[in-house]
Amino acid sequence: MPIRPDQQRATAARMLAAVVIHAQTSDQVLGRYPADPLTRDLFYGAMRRYFTLAQAVNAELSKPLREKDQIVLHLMIVGAYQLLHSRIPDHAAIHATVAACKSLKRTSLSSLVNAVLRSLQRRMSQTERSFDLESTDSEYPEWMVGLIRRDFPDIADDILNASLQRAPLTLRINRARSTTQSYRALLDAQNIGYEPALRDEYLVLNEATTATALPGFEEGLVAIQDAGAGFVVELLSCRPGDRVLDACAAPGGKLFHLLESQPGVHAVGVEKSAKRMQRLDAEARRLGHSLTTHTADATSLDWWDGTPFDAVLIDAPCSGSGTLRRHPDIKILRTEADLPGYAKLQSALLSNLWRTVRPGGSLLYCTCSLFTEENDAVIADFVRATNNATVQNIAIPTGVAREFGWQLLPTNPTTDGFYFSLLNKGAA
Repeated sequence: MPIRPDQQRATAARMLAAVVIHAQTSDQVLGRYPADPLTRDLFYGAMRRYFTLAQAVNAELSKPLREKDQIVLHLMIVGAYQLLHSRIPDHAAIHATVAACKSLKRTSLSSLVNAVLRSLQRRMSQTERSFDLESTDSEYPEWMVGLIRRDFPDIADDILNASLQRAPLTLRINRARSTTQSYRALLDAQNIGYEPALRDEYLVLNEATTATALPGFEEGLVAIQDAGAGFVVELLSCRPGDRVLDACAAPGGKLFHLLESQPGVHAVGVEKSAKRMQRLDAEARRLGHSLTTHTADATSLDWWDGTPFDAVLIDAPCSGSGTLRRHPDIKILRTEADLPGYAKLQSALLSNLWRTVRPGGSLLYCTCSLFTEENDAVIADFVRATNNATVQNIAIPTGVAREFGWQLLPTNPTTDGFYFSLLNKGAA
């Protein structure tokens, strides 16, 4: 049975409220509210433009809504997104959003919702601007804008604009089971449009779709992964027989790519979350990969058998500021006060896992953050405190060099904002 337009708006409002009021991540919300494409678009669009949309709606209210009616505020934000940023006809957007009050059991506020949205519509048609729709800075918290402008003064506007766009759907072809040429033929047969990405085994789809709709997905021919993550393979440059550790392994994409690109490596994955490890194990089975896994905390070595690794990957927990296109909830949920805690954890991972690297081996530290506090500053502190750690030069075809590594940027449509730093371990 088709989902009614009012139900779509009501669900999008509930999803937005779950992020803003209950501090749930977008992934958690999507797990609770399986959403059709339009509902998902309304949810993500309202998050991307949350700050200016909330400002616009609140400017129309003579007094704040009661706490128990905050869901209606989020419904009006969803409505404002449709009017200001979507191609949905105004009359359809207003009608469906007002009708959603019944689904939310707030029929008494239907007139208010209608009045607010029609006022916004008039202001748009009269090109009045009591709020600035064109100001990129206003789409982010002030602290986030400040750090991006500090770290990337010449390209900050480009980064902020790029981070407001929809993220591309990028595929990694499983070269253990297919080839780029043969998988392209499968896409062609189903009239699924695509473009090449930064590496031969990556393709960017012209239009997003569900994973299960991809040809050969169930058979493990393909995985979904940002193209920027693919550079892990060439930076670590493993050989057959090497022991490789992925210390924060879930969901496993980087480690699986290593196994597909370098057959014969012995892979070990460590992941603290049992639930995330279950997903990693399931993905390994789908793709046909064999590896050793430990559900353990990588800031300790209780899981380690003492045999050193030739290469260690630390994809460290971080603010996620480089993935705002995919996770706009980060703008709402993160605060600047979170960064020292991430940096402390990142430093603990580095110091602990350095002990597992053999002399002459390498460690690749990466985050999906744009901020120096989680990237160069962490590496700088570690190198100063570690006499056998040497930073290796990195050059990637896209992104910008940093003092201790390399930063991919969301200004390239095929990459998130990944940071890499490659360290070589000398004799003690």
